[in-house]
Parts: sequence; C-alpha cells; structure tokens
Amino acid sequence: MKKFVRNCLLFALISAILCVLLEVLLLFKVNTYSYKRSYVESHLDDIECLLLGNSYIEEGLDPSVMGEGVFNMAISGRDLEYDVKLAERYIPVMPSLKTVIVPLDYRLFGFGRAVDNPEEKKNEEDLSDTYRCMYYKYMNIHTGGFWNWSEVLNSKYNYVYRLFQSDDVARECDPLGYIPLSLSKKRPDWQYRALPRLMDMSKPINESEKNLLLARYRKIAETACAHNCRLVMIRPPMYKTYNEAMEPEVNEEISCFISSLQEEFPCVEYYNYNNDGRFVEDDFFDAGHLSDHGAEKFSRIVREEILNLPFFY
Repeated sequence: MKKFVRNCLLFALISAILCVLLEVLLLFKVNTYSYKRSYVESHLDDIECLLLGNSYIEEGLDPSVMGEGVFNMAISGRDLEYDVKLAERYIPVMPSLKTVIVPLDYRLFGFGRAVDNPEEKKNEEDLSDTYRCMYYKYMNIHTGGFWNWSEVLNSKYNYVYRLFQSDDVARECDPLGYIPLSLSKKRPDWQYRALPRLMDMSKPINESEKNLLLARYRKIAETACAHNCRLVMIRPPMYKTYNEAMEPEVNEEISCFISSLQEEFPCVEYYNYNNDGRFVEDDFFDAGHLSDHGAEKFSRIVREEILNLPFFY
C-alpha cells in the first residue's frame, strides 16, 4: 500500500512538472495574442489606424489593402471588456494614431432578450475561459485570479500542437493581423452559420447588462477623444439571412445609442454596412463573416469612404 501511494505521488509530481514545463515552453512560442501585442508595442510610433474588436474585424478588414500604418489587433471572440483595456493601454502612447475602428455588434444589444435561433447551424463552443486565459497570459489583461493564467487548466485550444508548428502557422494571422476566410473552405450550409440569436421583444431589458455595455463603449470613446483620435464605430456587411434575423426595434435602439454617444463625444463616427448592396454571395464566408474576397472589397471601401484614401485599381 505504501508503495502504491508513493508511486501515485511520484506520478502526480512528474505530471505537475511536465505541465509547468509545457506552460513555460508555450510562452516562447508565438500565437495570435502574443504576436499582436508584440507588434503593437514595437510599432507604437508608426500605427495611424488601429483596428480593434472581434472576428468581424479580424477576418473582415485587411490592412494591406487599407494603406500604410494600419494594423488589425482584433481577435475572434473578443469581449468588449478587453477592447476597453487595450484602448486605455495603447491609445495614449501612440503619437501617430489618427483613427480607431471598432465593430458595433448587434448581438451585444440583447440585454436578456436573446433566444436561440432554430435556423442557426451552430459551430461554436464556450471559449470564455480560453479567452480569459490567453488575454491574461499573453496580453497581461487580468480579469480573474492567477488560476486563469494556465493554458493546461483553461484553454480548449490545441496548445500542444503549437509547439510543433512553424511561427507563421502558429501565429494564425498575416503580418498585419488579418486572417482570411477562404472561399474554398465555405460550407454548404454557410448562410445559416454565424446567425444572431433572435430577440424576444416581450421580455424586459436587463438594465445592468445594458448599462455595462454602454459604459464600455463610452470608455473607448472617451479615451479616443481625449487623444484626438477618430473613433469609427462600424457595422460590417452581413448576408441577407443575418439581416432578416435582426429585430428592427433593436436596430433602432442601436441608432439612438449612437446618436447620444455622438452628442457626448464629437470624435465618434458611425457607419452601417450591414445591408450594403455592393456585396454578393461570394463575398460571404457565412451569414456573419466576409470571405477573403469580400474582405478585400470591404477594406477598399473603408479605405476610400472612411480613411479618405484613394485606391488605385
């Protein structure tokens, strides 16, 4: 019995050492989070347009098309909480920064009214602990205790594989932070993927959720205005199945919020491309995300219509 206990303890000790070693080794292997932080911190004087937000921006805007001094710091699945912290950290120390672009996400305006959409083909799992871990470990953004630092305990990514990948593959994004969604990987049921949840307008608004979300957008606006930056709040193109699932009353609420935000912060600009007729089926990877072809088109539009830079075809 003593030998069994001793062997169990020895096995546990070896396992713990291997886990700690893995955690440390991963620190020296590039990933999307570490790369984007490193790039921004080494180009603080050069970046003129910073893209924040989630997959709508990370996979929808290509800085190489948008002009010099643009970097895509958006990361898929990012909660607005992290954008606030990144804005507060980097905007004040970027002397050349003129424009910050963030998505205005319809899905965040449910405030307790969202219900499952029966037409949606779900392809996502809960990665909140994974994101919390990656931001803590690689971007130094703490939203919990030290326990959240560990990838072994928290991450659902295939983190071990990263050790055996080339830096270009492990980084996931291109050198300017963009991740293309190739049309060749588009699924047959693409128009029913990445749909928003439906809104049950008979339900009362959760005021605490609403106030928290609006406070976060206001904080980004306050930071941008304090440092003479344009804050561009943008709604990217969506396929018709996504637009049809949106509740007109919620869209009106978003417009009212933007109007009040612009009254308070004059640096705020708003552009809604949700139902832009210039985008066709091949421009979409799924109902809510642009394909690589659509991202190139959208990047040209943003360059010309928002950044006011000519594009030579």
